[in-house]
Amino acid sequence: TFNIAFLNAQAIGETNNLDHTVQPQTPVEKPAGLPNVEWDILRIESASRENLCQRQIAYCSNNCGGPNEAPKNFCNATTMAWGCGCSRKTPDFTPFLWPVVQAECSGKAQECQMICNTDKIHPSTCATTCNAYYQCGTDKAPPSYLQTENPSDAPSYNGPPKSLDAATSDNSSVASNTTQNSNSGSAYLKPVYLFIAFASTTALTSSVLF
Repeated sequence: TFNIAFLNAQAIGETNNLDHTVQPQTPVEKPAGLPNVEWDILRIESASRENLCQRQIAYCSNNCGGPNEAPKNFCNATTMAWGCGCSRKTPDFTPFLWPVVQAECSGKAQECQMICNTDKIHPSTCATTCNAYYQCGTDKAPPSYLQTENPSDAPSYNGPPKSLDAATSDNSSVASNTTQNSNSGSAYLKPVYLFIAFASTTALTSSVLF
């Protein structure tokens, strides 16, 4: 499945210069008390992953308007990295309904519930938390990070890629430094303002006396 999809993408057009690709999902904040789910989609047996990839490729092709309109259309059944790009439009099927995305969400949701079954203190609260976060098939579903630029790229199975986390951290650091520099500048200017005010007052007093 992976080889067929990759060759098809190369034969129809370049896969690296497409602007009309699937838009990423919006991150969802994890609720307090959510179990730590380490399940990933590679736990699905090989045959099922291949079938899932076939459905994913068909889904992309259908959204773009046919195989000839989907120059970027791949699903790597080994890693479950996938990508979809149309030649005439941006794929507009709802992100959380893509077959691979749904399968990943469902697997994590089931694992979450299994963890809750071992919770002897608050099993019902744990289960409710899982249901609140893993709302698979809806616009409140947690984002998937299996989408990649190329078939050979490694997707992220649990949370955003490290590069994305690093970029977010760097942006926060820059904002913090900017704020600190701004505050330092303000602190530097305060004595200047006080000196000017003092000088003005002294001059005014002198003019009154003389």
